[in-house]
Amino acid sequence: MSVLTTILFDLDDTLFDFSACWEKGMQHTVATHPLTADLDGAALLTALRRHGDDLWVDVIAKRYDFTQYRQLRLQRSMADFNRQVSVEEVDGFQQAYAAACMDAVTPDPAVQELIAELASRYTLGIVTNGPVDMAFIKLSRLGLSDYFPKEHVFLSELIGYHKPDPRIYATVLEELGVEASQVLFVGDTWEADVSGAMDAGLSAVWINPRGKKPETSHEPLATIERLEQLRAFV
Repeated sequence: MSVLTTILFDLDDTLFDFSACWEKGMQHTVATHPLTADLDGAALLTALRRHGDDLWVDVIAKRYDFTQYRQLRLQRSMADFNRQVSVEEVDGFQQAYAAACMDAVTPDPAVQELIAELASRYTLGIVTNGPVDMAFIKLSRLGLSDYFPKEHVFLSELIGYHKPDPRIYATVLEELGVEASQVLFVGDTWEADVSGAMDAGLSAVWINPRGKKPETSHEPLATIERLEQLRAFV
């Protein structure tokens, strides 16, 4: 059996609660931005979530890039309120949201302590389907940049393949110079971080705070509710 040398993490909703930051940042932006301030904020947030989820499938399939995804998400949501917005207006809204969202990203001492411990024993990396323009800001805000050098942060937008495409895991393994059997993948999304990683030969730990049911018959090394519980399995 190969010795574990490398731990790869998803970023959003793994190293921090991105969903909460998205919610806080988007609520603030919807309530204060000139495009949306007079609309029903709760209803618009629901529309943004729905259209975002629908469009995410197209991002993974590489039919849209992240810029198009953001534009279409807001345009389709605003269309639900019989409003049309230009690309320039969408970009202004996105900039305001990004600033508000990043302001909501705060360090977690428990996560910092865990990552520092693991970094003394393993090679650490990140593999994320998130956009390039926010990834390194998130790591800086979380106080984790020192543990994840840029050459160990793998962004699907740059690689050209999104998890769970097997080619993204293969690219990461080649870049790090490790065998799949030496690598543990830790993440919150079953298909991208568990079944996809395991199909590529990696082992996996599933972060599952809400008690979701597995989507396939894959058996990860462990299922945990909080990242700090990873200590018991490495």
